[in-house]
Amino acid sequence: MIHAHSPSVIPFGTTQVPMQPMFHISAFLSPRVPVFEIRKAGGMTDMLVSNAQLGKALAEALGKAAVVLMRGHGMAVVGSSLPLAVFRAMYTEVNARLQAQAIEIGGPITFLSPEESEKADKIIDQTHLRAWDLWKREETAKSGK
Repeated sequence: MIHAHSPSVIPFGTTQVPMQPMFHISAFLSPRVPVFEIRKAGGMTDMLVSNAQLGKALAEALGKAAVVLMRGHGMAVVGSSLPLAVFRAMYTEVNARLQAQAIEIGGPITFLSPEESEKADKIIDQTHLRAWDLWKREETAKSGK
């Protein structure tokens, strides 16, 4: 699991606007991204998932989804491998930016349908390692190793 405080994602956990997949690379967000409301699980807290009860409630909110938004906090992302989880975390942020831009433009937004998402996600499941390898090379070049 990856946990992040992604600035573009946080508003989708604090508003009534559901995050939905905008493009093929974010197909894993289909049909919508659930939101974990910590107050339902633990009352008034410090917003941190700091015990087993809250962890279980977060996992239940995630369900079978790849991403769960944490109201006023960030997101938790899962995948069958670290590269896939990182890929999903990166493209959840990109999707959030694109969706916010589409909302600003106005008018109806055409999100990916569940069928499109299912087909696109199968391809991503096979190709996400290319992005992972690129990101590793870029980070290695930055660090000079």
